[in-house]
Amino acid sequence: MAGEDPLRRRLRELPGSAWVIFSGMFLIKFGNFLNVFLVLFLVSRGFSAFQAGAALGAVGVGAFIGNAVGGAVADRFGRRTAIAVSMFGSSAATALVPLTDGLFTTTALVGVVGVFAQLYRPAAGALLVDVVPEQQRVTAFAVLRLAINVGMAVGPLVGGLLSGASYTYVFLGDALFSFAFGVLALCTLPGGRPPAQAPAENGAVGGAEAGAVGGRRRGGYRAVLADRPYLLFLGSMVAATFVYGQSTATLPLHVTDAGHDNEVYGLLLGLNALLCVAIELPLIRHTERRTPRRVIAAGLALLGLGMALTGAVQAAWLLALTVVVWTVAETIYTPIANAYPAEFSPAHLRGRYQGAEGIAHTLGGALGPAVGGLLYGISAPLHWIVCAAVAGLGALLVLGATPGTRPTQKQQHTQENPPRTEPSRTA
Repeated sequence: MAGEDPLRRRLRELPGSAWVIFSGMFLIKFGNFLNVFLVLFLVSRGFSAFQAGAALGAVGVGAFIGNAVGGAVADRFGRRTAIAVSMFGSSAATALVPLTDGLFTTTALVGVVGVFAQLYRPAAGALLVDVVPEQQRVTAFAVLRLAINVGMAVGPLVGGLLSGASYTYVFLGDALFSFAFGVLALCTLPGGRPPAQAPAENGAVGGAEAGAVGGRRRGGYRAVLADRPYLLFLGSMVAATFVYGQSTATLPLHVTDAGHDNEVYGLLLGLNALLCVAIELPLIRHTERRTPRRVIAAGLALLGLGMALTGAVQAAWLLALTVVVWTVAETIYTPIANAYPAEFSPAHLRGRYQGAEGIAHTLGGALGPAVGGLLYGISAPLHWIVCAAVAGLGALLVLGATPGTRPTQKQQHTQENPPRTEPSRTA
């Protein structure tokens, strides 16, 4: 089986386009300075923390729109085009941020940045599905997460050094990394429009493909919304991101309330990142051989347990143990979940299916801090219990997310062109 191959060999067998995506993701996550330093930049200009937070919220709204638009652009105009437009648009808009005056102008501009900065995401995911063989997709998405984690771990350190000189350098640096990925994409990724239909294989997709045979294809996001099992999967991803988002939303509040300083919180996040880098790739050799929705459900259940335990302990070493629990959960479900949309999506809608997944994560990422912060303020113990319940709900939802069956090209041809029978002749 594919999961039994040596990891190094499997990495060598990944196609070149996949490594371009990995490199590009590292670049833009390394240079993701705007999200990290926008609040500090606006506060330094005399705006209140609430106003700065509202501006950062506009980035999230833009990201929501960018995922939706990006899916359509990837399917209609091609993956490379979507990535290039995303990177060059994001680069130009980000470079203009330090030149703006006034809260409204800055908020509107960073909202535009959010749109362009996320427009690439469905195209990148769809391209990985296009070029990576099915048996290697989980590995590919795990490497993608590794590139993201390493970039996000190292990049803010460089951004901090740049901010010490000038915030202008911060935004120009962000723009430069986005521009670099755009150039890399144009020069190395395959062009052209995505395939019109899935290749001949016995795979699994959702209702969009099954309803296409023998009739007219439903296109756009209507097909995604008609795929009920996929909607269950999306619901589970909203729940997962909601709960995991507490690691940056309410966990720092809990650490402070437990009597620890910010250094302890930083070490806990560092432990999370280190474990992700160390165990995620080796772990997929065992998880990818099992039924995806069951692996995702198990990971979400463990995530809920880890978060519930976090709220029940206060000692630093016990908090570190709970971080280990929910980090292991993250490494179990996330690579499988990232690759799972490919089992639902027909080739001509891969961008939109990826875009819908991005929307689900964006929605969960927005609800997590808002609802989590509200619940924590009302009752901290209740908040952590709710987190466990939401994760459990996500596990139940994904268990029902069973893809349909894609017919082979021979079956499609037979269904669309039934054999003609000659009328019987009598003597």
